[in-house]
Amino acid sequence: MTTTTRSRGAPATSCGSSASSEDVGELYSGIPQNGTTLGKSSAPVTIYLYEDFQCPYCGQFSREMFPQLVEDYVRGGKAKLISEPLTFLGPDSVEAARAALAAGEQGRYWPYYSLLFENQGEENSGYVTSEFLKGLAQKTPGLDVSTWDAMRKRTSLESELYEAQAKARSAGVDSTPTLIFSGPGGQETIDELRDYHQISQAIEQVDGS
Repeated sequence: MTTTTRSRGAPATSCGSSASSEDVGELYSGIPQNGTTLGKSSAPVTIYLYEDFQCPYCGQFSREMFPQLVEDYVRGGKAKLISEPLTFLGPDSVEAARAALAAGEQGRYWPYYSLLFENQGEENSGYVTSEFLKGLAQKTPGLDVSTWDAMRKRTSLESELYEAQAKARSAGVDSTPTLIFSGPGGQETIDELRDYHQISQAIEQVDGS
């Protein structure tokens, strides 16, 4: 799949201070997590997030808009999120996605997801090392690092990455981040994310209430 990072906004620069264990613990406190799904299963709106952990625009979305999305719509049960990690930017994307999926085996995908984006380096700079990934694992609340380390090396994770790529092709996703909203009122896609209002508007449209 030929995929490009595309956004009308400039990518955010690295944050002055990265998120702590307490930060991510607070963001996700009390919200159900099941693998790459965040939120109540009964939520009427489902939002599929197609992102690459190296994509600077995905990092910008995660740092600037994602926490508000969680607080406004996921915590209260109106929407649930499903992450579909893509790995088109290079080997570092694969290693980052495998590490997040391994954390998901312990119900810790989303805290690790946030830490990856908060500590995002330059694309294809080689920053995604084993030491880097393990450091984030140690900061992930409730994660058994030894179990995580063994899990991320298993070939079974490849099938999850292939499945996400297949879903992206089927949905016509050719840029990251792409957000697909599905609900009783239909489906909406955002593939050029400019502001938070687009997200709110899409949720209201597909909610159908």
